[in-house]
Amino acid sequence: MTQDPVIGDYYVEPANVPLVDFRMLTSPDAAQRGEALVLLDTAFREWGFVQICNHSIGSDKLHQAFKWAERFFAQPSATKELIAHPGTGDIDANRGWTKAGLGYTVQMEFDEDKVAAFRQQNPDCKETLELGNPFDAELGHNKWLPETTLPGFRGFMESWWTDCATLAQGLYRCLGEALRIGKAEEADCYFSRIHSANDCHMTWNFYPAMPVRAFNADGAKRLNAHTDFGTLTLVLQDAVGGLEVHDGRSFRPIVPVPGAVVVNVGDMLEQLSNGRWRSALHRVVAPGQLMQPHREQESETSVVDRYSLVFFATPNRGELITIAPGCETPGKWMPNMSGDWGPLTAYQWIQKRLAVDYF
Repeated sequence: MTQDPVIGDYYVEPANVPLVDFRMLTSPDAAQRGEALVLLDTAFREWGFVQICNHSIGSDKLHQAFKWAERFFAQPSATKELIAHPGTGDIDANRGWTKAGLGYTVQMEFDEDKVAAFRQQNPDCKETLELGNPFDAELGHNKWLPETTLPGFRGFMESWWTDCATLAQGLYRCLGEALRIGKAEEADCYFSRIHSANDCHMTWNFYPAMPVRAFNADGAKRLNAHTDFGTLTLVLQDAVGGLEVHDGRSFRPIVPVPGAVVVNVGDMLEQLSNGRWRSALHRVVAPGQLMQPHREQESETSVVDRYSLVFFATPNRGELITIAPGCETPGKWMPNMSGDWGPLTAYQWIQKRLAVDYF
């Protein structure tokens, strides 16, 4: 692109993130599957993002999930405090409800004094519910509200975890085939193996309504610019919008596709692919149509509530995150993990990144 994507002071051209049909990615027809895999590879190389439709989570289940999210975050603060996040950066303690302002998303800044200053300037404007694998207590204990407080919630969340994990597992084979790791019939072995413990993480986000003037005056972000830690991130979002990806020059909105899951590359997959695939900066802001300058009655306009349901696919804790077999040729992108700290395991990298979100 040769010209600035900003048009008329406020309009930003949406990111041309490809939409890929999951049925084609998993088709028994090799030619059809190959076509979809090329599109997936292109999306990850250029954007680090893709939207996937016709996946394994049905519309009814997705509708139920958003209703549960609304019910949970609508609970009184005193109720949610029963399962409050401890506010520490320990992986196993990363469980429970975080109130707005408790966490602060930073990007590759590990100096605590600088992070503390940033935290005061631009805190994330969101609440979250943090959960680990509910079927493996050795990976940390989740925090649950009493069943009498929100009947059926825990059962649904456990079912939702299974749905997300199943979708992630279906994508692992796609990664292997797209990177041409081994033979096609063995392509799922590598990525399935390094995720065999299902040591993933789930975050439900609630971005409360707030006045547009807060964004214009203070440059507030619902979620500050960052990259994700793991391999793949699966995001199911409502229709409100506000998710943006950086294209190297500016942030561009990713327009929600009803029912689609947004999938993006994390730091570990960028490293494993040797920079072929991009762990892209992204953020959540007010939807662009509300940020036009000189809007009438701006002070009375609010950005409505937004919900997103996120599943972070993460390798086994002891897995050393280096270059995957078959990816020896360097790609276009310099991996975030290629710092002067040397090779790190999945556990070490997450702990390093998470420690500055809570301290």
